[in-house]
Amino acid sequence: MRALFFIVYVATLAAPQVDGQYSSYLLRISHKTFDDYSCALLQENGAFHLEFAHGDDLKVFEGTTSAGDVQKIQRLLANPQLTGLSQEQIEEPIVRGKTETLQLTIYRHDHWQDLFFQSVESEETFERALEPLVRWLDELHKLPHKMFSEDEGKQNCLPPRKIALKKRDSSPTPPQPITSTDWAIKSILKVPALAPAVPTAPASIRPILRVYSLAVRTGEAQQSCALIAENGRYRFENHYQKMGRAVNIGITSGKLNSEELVELRSILDNPALLKIQHHEPRGSAAVPMLGDMLNLSIMRPEGEQNIILSSSFGRQFGSFYGGDADTSVAHDLTEFLKDHIENAGASILNKSARNDCTELP
Repeated sequence: MRALFFIVYVATLAAPQVDGQYSSYLLRISHKTFDDYSCALLQENGAFHLEFAHGDDLKVFEGTTSAGDVQKIQRLLANPQLTGLSQEQIEEPIVRGKTETLQLTIYRHDHWQDLFFQSVESEETFERALEPLVRWLDELHKLPHKMFSEDEGKQNCLPPRKIALKKRDSSPTPPQPITSTDWAIKSILKVPALAPAVPTAPASIRPILRVYSLAVRTGEAQQSCALIAENGRYRFENHYQKMGRAVNIGITSGKLNSEELVELRSILDNPALLKIQHHEPRGSAAVPMLGDMLNLSIMRPEGEQNIILSSSFGRQFGSFYGGDADTSVAHDLTEFLKDHIENAGASILNKSARNDCTELP
């Protein structure tokens, strides 16, 4: 099931809002499990909008909680586990267990903090900070409220209009949108953009190959990426997970020698790889995939060749996506990567150096 996202427009806060009839917002929270979905939008004056659904049964409530309850929420949101947390620090498992998503959008005095947890596993590290907020959401319907029909009240707990927080000075900062990120499950179908070359560098180092792979076996899964530059420098990031356990992350960097670079270029120039053309998956939504997947971005003289290979190519059922060709056409490449990068015993980097192979160390 897909999560609900929203965009909030906000300007820097320097004084109380001029429009006294429109209280500022404190929190939006949404929680989805296999059976239920609920969301709430809370204003600083205690007014709340609540929606919760079980199956096809949706109820919409609006009411006001006490000043003490608002202060309790403010204390919970001030938990250091949350105040310093960014989306990049939320580690999702390769394979998810119990179906659950949790999204928090918190007003932080001068910006909105948006956090999205896509699994029970990613919530576990921050459970002490998150559990009281989820419990508050689950109990909110017990407060005095007015009930609305789905047609007149459902709004996915979004603000009724743009939130404009105005400054006293004559030249207020223009509104800065907090754009909703595509928090869909990380997929090798959509890879992050390469970091731009530093303008002050004497000569930018161009990549010749970027690889993203995903392999799921009985009881384990592996997701990795590699970025190799034309001068032989590379980085490798590996995520390995045994079912029911946390993800182990390893990051290494190194440099291929001239002979290894010649061998790699020869493998990439294989006619079987050169002739493959990319075919987009059906529709624009995230699609389920079959088999092991391999996303290759090869820098050719005429431009970038981006192809997706699958061990289940040719076996497409319904909306499942099989890619552009079978992974067997890249056998020599995957063996080269195993021998010269994955198992090369290169320099080990700290986990904080992770960048999803968007730039070299």
